[in-house]
Amino acid sequence: MKIKDIYLRKGNYAVSVIIAALCVIVTLISMLFSDTYQAFAYAYPVQYPWQICSGIFLHGSPELPIAGSIGHLIFNLLLVIPFGTMTEKILGSKRFAVMSITLWVVNAITFYIIAMLITPKGETAYGAGISGIAFSYGIIGLYSLLVLGKKNFKLMLKQVSFYLLINIVVAMIIMVNPYVAGIHSMIIHIVAIVFGIVYAIVYRKTIFDFFNPTDMS
Repeated sequence: MKIKDIYLRKGNYAVSVIIAALCVIVTLISMLFSDTYQAFAYAYPVQYPWQICSGIFLHGSPELPIAGSIGHLIFNLLLVIPFGTMTEKILGSKRFAVMSITLWVVNAITFYIIAMLITPKGETAYGAGISGIAFSYGIIGLYSLLVLGKKNFKLMLKQVSFYLLINIVVAMIIMVNPYVAGIHSMIIHIVAIVFGIVYAIVYRKTIFDFFNPTDMS
């Protein structure tokens, strides 16, 4: 099996597409109407109930130039689209949706714990971005590639898509550096990576069976 066959295999990736689309829509709205950023972002103390949901899809920051916000969005989509769709294909949409919701809850809890500990009284902390979920997709996707490569490593090395995906994973690891994204983002990214490892272990048989289907005929 080649990497492209993962994406071409029967099954849908509607959840991944919806997640990616929401990231684009919410972020674009905040760029077109700058006053909406703080209404969409994670906020501590919480100002609007929907912020707990919308904060995960929002990207960028009012302090960043538009190019910086777009860069933030594109980087996370480079994890969500190839690795999210790969994971959804392998696990199935129901498992993938439940896993994504669980990761969102963990991400929100992590943000609010950090915000409670560091935010001075009377001030508001804001956060945004889906990296707390996307990094988990990246780890599961990387593990899936290793399982696939174990069958035919030489074939893996001949595929351009392998190097593209590995470069994205390398960039993801670099983003864990506190000097790149800050200490608070580093913590959120590490939590996401840990949960990605946990899910890779939990679903290791499902991943193995996907690449080694049993002939029932």
